[in-house]
Amino acid sequence: MGADWYAQRGFTSEMVRRARAWYLQFLPKPGDLLDVGCGRGEFLDAASEANHQVTGVDHDPSMIAAAGHLNIHENHVLDYLQTTSNLYDAITAFHVIEHLEIRDASAFIRLAADRLRPGGRLIIATPNPGSLPTITHEFWRDPTHVRPYDRELIEYLTTTSGLTTESAGVNPESERGLPVNLDDLSLSSVSKSLESRDDESLVSRWVAGRLASSSYAKNLERSLHETTDGLLHTRQELDRIAGLLRRFLEVAYEPSEIYVVAQNC
Repeated sequence: MGADWYAQRGFTSEMVRRARAWYLQFLPKPGDLLDVGCGRGEFLDAASEANHQVTGVDHDPSMIAAAGHLNIHENHVLDYLQTTSNLYDAITAFHVIEHLEIRDASAFIRLAADRLRPGGRLIIATPNPGSLPTITHEFWRDPTHVRPYDRELIEYLTTTSGLTTESAGVNPESERGLPVNLDDLSLSSVSKSLESRDDESLVSRWVAGRLASSSYAKNLERSLHETTDGLLHTRQELDRIAGLLRRFLEVAYEPSEIYVVAQNC
């Protein structure tokens, strides 16, 4: 189903490779790398170009066929890790864990920890359940998804498997799905004169100068002061509301992918 689903969603190799290549920063030294659930091998290609010795595992023969020349084993991740005697400097699992029940996810991380050399890293990336569009509909579009995993749960599973968290967070290169451009919430186009002004505005001084000290001028000047004060208060309230809305959108529409990098010390 994997290859058909990729085709249905329009996930091009270039798109997937760009998203995965961001994680190479956590692998500063070339070494033996195993990518589980490697699919068409986009990350394997990127890692190979960075001089890693790469191996992939995937259970979907149509995905493996699309990978071409790469060294990929057709197997389930748990079966492969249970039977291989190889040790790796890095094991990566991009959008794999959400396809597993909690018992299998825990078993996968324990097995991966056993297959890492000292200092080796396990990188897990998965859809972000803290992202509103991800958890409400994007995650459940994939019929093979079992359950979401948040960062804290993944860190718990890696820690109880003897690994130490080296880095964790959201992938800034992943999509947010924002309904608006956050820059559109800026009120910078409002006149700067409303942000800070003298006790007398230019308009009120001009009117006062023209009409001298007449009662009409005084009333008009007072009215202009009150109007300016009202506009300034309105601007301040709009700034406050825009700030609250921006904060809400930043929290609700986090980047759509989270990750954990854990090390075998």
